[in-house]
Amino acid sequence: MSKYDDIGKLMHLPLADIEPGEPCSESEFIITAAAEAVLQAGGHNWIPVIVKETGDYQYQVVSNSFIYAVAQQAELERVWCIIIEPESKNIEQAKILAREVIPKVNLSIASRDTILAALRYLVAEPGSALKGLDVIVAANRISAANRETWSNFNPVISLKCGITKGKKLDALAKVFFLSPAPVAPPPPAPEIVSVKRASRDEIFDRLNYLSTNKIGGFENIDAEKTADAIFTANKGKWKSLTPISKLECGIDTAKMKIIKTVFSL
Repeated sequence: MSKYDDIGKLMHLPLADIEPGEPCSESEFIITAAAEAVLQAGGHNWIPVIVKETGDYQYQVVSNSFIYAVAQQAELERVWCIIIEPESKNIEQAKILAREVIPKVNLSIASRDTILAALRYLVAEPGSALKGLDVIVAANRISAANRETWSNFNPVISLKCGITKGKKLDALAKVFFLSPAPVAPPPPAPEIVSVKRASRDEIFDRLNYLSTNKIGGFENIDAEKTADAIFTANKGKWKSLTPISKLECGIDTAKMKIIKTVFSL
């Protein structure tokens, strides 16, 4: 039998052919009472166990471990199961749907509404470290932040949204993860032009390229105003590009290395 022959099928499998997965944490009372309910209903578990194939006619529980524990307690000979493709993402999904694990969302790209819902969930947890948090303020500030490059949750602290270092910050990991989208390389830079001979449009085009593609901190400059400042400056006596950093146009000495990639003297 191919290991994929039975994927997605509802099957009545011998309990002896099924290995346990992660142990069930439910109380003995609940398991025993549920087993009695199964026996009174004819010995059929109408909610299936989710299993994966581990060999010919051999299976292992990957989700709904409570149902498996009940079947064992009831000493059923056969158990209704659904066989799942054993990829980790499928098993994770099954555990989420069975409410055995808490789903997490990617904070790098999550919407404001998703962030708000997740924070409300955290605040409502018994003994929550975030109890008393103004979730609307926190969600607004987090969603407005540039999260695309975050590698951890530490930038949340600087947002002054009520989430501080320690247990409050650590609580975010229960419902969020960070997976920044791959950054596409910028398009080729415009040809270098002489800052003395360039037209105002040529200067603007190059500054706009740096700003639009967030190169070297240029996303924080006003390309229009900076282009005007450079174009109208008296450049006759310039012997380098350094005077640009003295025009108070948003370009400091730290940005001069980048300026040299699009302008010459």
